Amino acid sequence: MDKFAEILVFLSVVEEGSFSAAGRKLLRTPSSVSKIIARLESRLAVRLFDRIAGTIRLTQEGHRFHEHGRKVVDAMTEAENSVTPNELEMTGVLHIHTSLTFAKYQLAPLLPLLLKRHPGLRIEFIIGTDRGDFLKRDIDVAIHSGSPTELSLVGKPLFLRRWIIAAAPSYLKRYGSPAAPEELHRHHCLNFTVRQHWNSWIFIENGVPKTVNIQGLVGADQGELLRTLALVGLGIVRLAEFHIATDIAEGRLVQLLADYPPAAQDMMYVLYPRGRAQAPRVRAFLQFLNEHFAA
Repeated sequence: MDKFAEILVFLSVVEEGSFSAAGRKLLRTPSSVSKIIARLESRLAVRLFDRIAGTIRLTQEGHRFHEHGRKVVDAMTEAENSVTPNELEMTGVLHIHTSLTFAKYQLAPLLPLLLKRHPGLRIEFIIGTDRGDFLKRDIDVAIHSGSPTELSLVGKPLFLRRWIIAAAPSYLKRYGSPAAPEELHRHHCLNFTVRQHWNSWIFIENGVPKTVNIQGLVGADQGELLRTLALVGLGIVRLAEFHIATDIAEGRLVQLLADYPPAAQDMMYVLYPRGRAQAPRVRAFLQFLNEHFAA
């Protein structure tokens, strides 16, 4: 067996989580998969997996080999696709890490267009508000606010996310509307339990930034849940314009403090590991994003 084939077996074991599952995927017996991994470890003179009570776990060396092995396979895939005349023949699984809100309100409506263009492509979402571990979770692309600080990641701006403050008519009927930012301290505000800086609401008043630190009775780590809490009248919320614009247009929520525009506007970035953009599935997705979210 050549080295490239060994890498494919190794990657299958990592992705499937066991020798037996990788064997089923590759139409091999678990023992043959185990022998290939043992031969690979012998040739490299390192242990790639720790075997513990019938389970396997990547060693530090295994994580490094997985990172570079994936690049080898991506490069080979790109080489093959470079001579494929029909772009529709693109196949593979694209792993996208982003928040539930962005996936639901921004990406989901566009997926039919992407999959119509690339019918052989599969999409798998990994939902979370943090950026996630690209290597451990096999993330191809992440979409989050803020440029990356990790040297291993590339970040390209997508669009500026504008925040809006709003509440349900039922809440305003009971507690009234704040006339100025400082009056928010007398109201029930709904706050994030992650990224605490999102709970510092900054307004521009007479050209000067003014910060109101929100201390709410109810919080959540997902913007979609905060939206639901606001809709049932539990408090005032600050969420992205793309998230609640329809609720405001249809009267389910009422925009507040419109005369005090929020200073906080986050740039949304698409993030990916260096070198991963060479993979055809990633390159196609980045091009698609650029068409629909030109910053």
